[in-house]
Amino acid sequence: MSNQEIVRQVVNALNVLYQGASLTEVAQANSWLELYQKSAEAWTASDAILGSAELGIEVRQFAAQTLRNKIINNFSDLDEPGALQLRDSVVTHLRNARSGPQPLITHLCLSLADLAVQLGAWKDPFGDMTGSFLSDPESVSCLLEFLAVLPEEFENDRILLPTEFFRQRATELLTQRAGDLIRLLVQCLQQPDLKADAHTKVLVCFKSWLRSGEITLTMVQNTSLIELAFAALKAEDDSVFETAVDAICGILGETRIDRDDDPEDARLKSVTVEQQLVPQLSAVAAQMRIDPLVAEGNEERIRGYCRVLTEAGEAWAQRIVLNIAAFETTVSALVDCMRLDSLEVIGMMFEFWAVLADNTMESTVPCDPARRALAAVYETLIDVITRHLRYPDSFDTSDAQGGMTAKERDDFREFRHNIGDVLKDCVRVVGQTKALAHPYNAMLAGINSTPQLPWQEIEAPLFALRAMGAEVSAQENVMMPKIMDMFSQFPAHPRLRYAATLVIGRYTEWTQEHPEYVQFQLNYIAEGFKVRDVAAASAQSLKYLCQDCSKYLATHWDSMLKFYNEVVASGTLDDGDVIEFSQALAHLVSAVPEPDTHLAIEAFCLPVGQELGVLLQRSELSSSEKQKTILLFERLGVFLRFLHIEDNEPAEILLSRIINESWSLVSTALQRYAADPLIAESVAKFVRVLVEYYPNILRPIVVQVIEAVVSSFKRTGQGTYLWLARRIINVHQSLGVDESASLQLVTTMVEQLSEAALALFRATPFSDIPETTEDYFNLVERAVETAPSYIIGMPSFPYVVQAAVAALEVNHYHAQMSVIYFWTQILSPTKRHIRLMRENRSALQVTPASPAGRAPPASPASPLRQRRRSVRPDTYPVEYVVELCSKHGFDLTVKLMHGLMRNFDHEAVSAAADTLASLAAVISDGPAVAKAQYDSPPLATMCEWEQAMLSQIPEANFPAADKQAFMSELAEYIQARQWPKIKALVSDTAAVFRRRNATKN
Repeated sequence: MSNQEIVRQVVNALNVLYQGASLTEVAQANSWLELYQKSAEAWTASDAILGSAELGIEVRQFAAQTLRNKIINNFSDLDEPGALQLRDSVVTHLRNARSGPQPLITHLCLSLADLAVQLGAWKDPFGDMTGSFLSDPESVSCLLEFLAVLPEEFENDRILLPTEFFRQRATELLTQRAGDLIRLLVQCLQQPDLKADAHTKVLVCFKSWLRSGEITLTMVQNTSLIELAFAALKAEDDSVFETAVDAICGILGETRIDRDDDPEDARLKSVTVEQQLVPQLSAVAAQMRIDPLVAEGNEERIRGYCRVLTEAGEAWAQRIVLNIAAFETTVSALVDCMRLDSLEVIGMMFEFWAVLADNTMESTVPCDPARRALAAVYETLIDVITRHLRYPDSFDTSDAQGGMTAKERDDFREFRHNIGDVLKDCVRVVGQTKALAHPYNAMLAGINSTPQLPWQEIEAPLFALRAMGAEVSAQENVMMPKIMDMFSQFPAHPRLRYAATLVIGRYTEWTQEHPEYVQFQLNYIAEGFKVRDVAAASAQSLKYLCQDCSKYLATHWDSMLKFYNEVVASGTLDDGDVIEFSQALAHLVSAVPEPDTHLAIEAFCLPVGQELGVLLQRSELSSSEKQKTILLFERLGVFLRFLHIEDNEPAEILLSRIINESWSLVSTALQRYAADPLIAESVAKFVRVLVEYYPNILRPIVVQVIEAVVSSFKRTGQGTYLWLARRIINVHQSLGVDESASLQLVTTMVEQLSEAALALFRATPFSDIPETTEDYFNLVERAVETAPSYIIGMPSFPYVVQAAVAALEVNHYHAQMSVIYFWTQILSPTKRHIRLMRENRSALQVTPASPAGRAPPASPASPLRQRRRSVRPDTYPVEYVVELCSKHGFDLTVKLMHGLMRNFDHEAVSAAADTLASLAAVISDGPAVAKAQYDSPPLATMCEWEQAMLSQIPEANFPAADKQAFMSELAEYIQARQWPKIKALVSDTAAVFRRRNATKN
C-alpha cells in the first residue's frame, strides 16, 4: 500500500473519530488507528502528514504523537542514517510550525528530545538546535521549548538505554552544556524583539534544568535569571506564577550547604543568600501580605507563597539559628504563613518547624540570644496553632444543615494530630513551663468569660495540652498542678469532658509522681462512663491510669471490679472500650497485694469463664451470642495478657487452674465452632496469649493444644489455625521438656498441617485461597528457620517444595511474598553453607613447608574466620536441598522469571530476584560440593534453564539480541560467582521487559 493511501486512511479514520459517527464506527476507527501506530508504515506516513500543511491541525497533532511514540517504543527499527534523516525532517516540521499551535510544537520538541537522548550519532543537539532557531526571533520559543523538555526526557522511564550509554549521553547533553544554557537564557532576556511569551519560556526552561540538578547556584548567582524568577511571582497568570514558584524553589534548594561543599562554595552560597535572596524573600513576604488573591483564600496562590518560604526555611535552618537577626524577616513571614486559614497548605510547613527546633536545640543553650529569640517565635506559634486546633462552629451541625461532611471531619481530626507534633517542637524550644502557660491561660480565659464562650474555645487548648504531653516532665510542678486543679471548673459539655479525660490519660506518668490527684482523676474518669460520647475516652484513660498508678488504686480493686461489671452490663461501651477497661483491671490486679491477689484474679476470671461455658453449651448461637462469645474470649485474653504476677504461689496456683479450665472452654469452642471465622480468630488469639505468656502452665497439655490446632485446620481449612501454629513455633522452646522434645513437637505439628494443606492446595487454586496460602508458607518458612534439619527431613517436604513452586502463580501480594520468603529461607542458608564448605576446604589445604623444612607458624584466625569455622555445615541438609533444587529448579526458574516479567507485585521484585540469584548459587556449586569436589568450576545448569525459558518468549516481546546479552552476562556472573550481580541483572531485565511490553498488552 502506498504512503499516500495510508495517509488517506489515517485522515478518514480520524474524521470518523472526531466527527461523532456511530459508536461502532468510532470503535472500529480507534482500533484501526491503534494498529496503525504500531506498524512500520507509521514512520513514513506520520512524517508525510507533518509535511502537509493543508491537512487539519488535529491530523498533524496525531501524527506528531504517533511519531514520538514510535521514537520511544520502536527506536531500534531505525538505522543510524534513517534516524538522522528523521531528525532533519522533524527539525523542518518544527520550524514550519513555529507559529503554533503550542501542542504541536510541544510534541515535535518531545520527539526531537527523545531522538537526542537515544541517537548517539547526533553529536551536538544543543549547538545544532541553537544554530537553527536562535537567529530568528519567531523561532526562539521553539528552541526554548526543546531545551525545556530535554532534561525531562532523560527521566522518561519508557526510554530503555544501557546504563553506561545513558550516563554518557546525560553528561554530553546536560552536564557539559549547563553553562552554555545559562548564557543562552540570559542572551534571550536581553533580546528586545522576541515574542511576548519569551520570558515565560526562559523561566520554564530554567526551571526544568534546575530540577534536573545540572545548574548550580554559582552559575546563576550574578545573572538576571534570579530576578526574573522573583519578578514572575507578581504575574496574574496562574501558570506563570506556578512556574516562578518552581524556579525559585529550585534556586533555594541549591543554597543548602552540603557536607562535601568546599569552603569557597559554602561562602559563595552564604553571600548569595544574604545579599540576594533574603531581600527578595522579604519582598515576597510583603507581596503575600497584600496579595488580594491570598485575602480571598485562593488555594493555589497561598500554596505557592508557602512553598517558596518553606523551601527557604528548610534550606537555611542552620543559618537562621546561627544568625537569627539576618533572617528575622524570613522567620516572621513563615509565622505569617502559619496564620493562613488553608490548613492543607500549612501542613507543608510542619517539617520546617521540626528541623528548626532540632537545629536550635543542637546549636544553642538556654541563655543564648538566638535561643531566646527563637523561643519567642515558638511561643507565638503555640497561640497560632491553638487557634487552628479550634473546631469550627459548624462542627455540631449535620452535613444536611450546612455543617462539616464526614470526610471534612476526618481530615480536620488528622490535621489536628499532625499539627500537634509541631507543639512538641514548641515545648522543646520554649521550655515546658512557659509552653504550658499558653493553653492554661487560654482555658482560664474561657472559664472566666461572661457570657460563657463556645466549648471550642476551651477544647482547643485542651487538645494542645494533650499534644504537648510527650515533652512534659513528670516533675513539672509549676503549671501542671494549676491545670489539674482547673478540671472541676470546666463547663458541662461532653466534648470538653471527652478532651479533658484524654488529657488525664496522657499525663498519668505525671500523676504517678503526684498521687494526691489520683482519686480526683479516677472519679473524673468514672463519671465519663455515664456519658456515651465520653465512654471511649474514659476507657482509654483508665487503662493508662491503672497502668501507671496501680499501686495507689490496688486497695480499691473490689469496687473497681464492681464498677466494671456495671459498666459492661449497661451497654454504654463499644467492644473495643470494654477491652481497654479489661486491660486497666489487669494492671490494677497486678498490684493487689496478698492475700487478696488470687481473690481479685478469681473475681474477674471466673464469671467470664462461667458465662462462656453457658454459651458454648448451646446447640446453636445467634449472631448476638456469637459476638458475645468473641468478646468474652477477648476480655479474658487481654486480662491474662497484661496480668503480671511474680513470686506469689497462691495466685500462680489459681492461674494454673484458670488456664486449664480455659483450655476446656477452648476445646469446646473448637469442637463446635471451629468453622466460624470470627470465633476461630478470637479463640486463636486467646490461645496465643496462653502459649506466649503461660508456657510453663500449658506444657502438660501442649500435645492436646497441637492436636486441637491440627484437627481444626483439617476440618475447616481456616488459615487462622496456621497463624496460631506459627505463634506456637515462636515459643516452642518453652513448651517442651528439652530442646529435642520441643523440636519434635514442632515437626509433628508442621508435618500434620502440611498433609492437610497440601490436600487443600491440590483441590483449590492458590489464587482462590490467598490468605491460606500466605498463612501456610509463613508457617513453613518459620519452621524451616527454627528446625531446618527436622522440617526439611519430613517425608512430605518434597511435596511442600512442589507446592511452593506452583504457589508462585498466586495473584495476591502478601501470598506471593510468603512463598518467596519460604524459598529465601530454603536457599539462602544452603548457599551460605555451600560457600562455607568451599572456604573451609580451601583453608584445610596443606601449606608448603618452609625452606628449613619446618611448617610456618600458624597465624591467628580472624574473628570472621573463627565465626565461619564455628558453623557446622554437616548439621544442615545441604545435599538434600541441592537434590531438591536439581529436581525442581527448572520449574522454579520459569515461575520466578514469569512472575518477575509479568505478574509479581512491584514490591516483590527485589526479593524474587534475590531468590533466583540464590538458586543460581546453589545449583551452580551445590552438586560439586555435595560430592566433595570443592575445586570444580560452577556448573552451567542455570544458564541452560534460563536459555530454555527465554526460548519460549517471542522475539517481538524479547528481541534475540537482548536475550543473547542477558545470557552472556548471566554466564559471566555465574563463572565469577558474583551472585549479587545476578540479582541486579534479573531485576533490570524484568523491569525493561515490563516497560517494553506494557504498550503491547
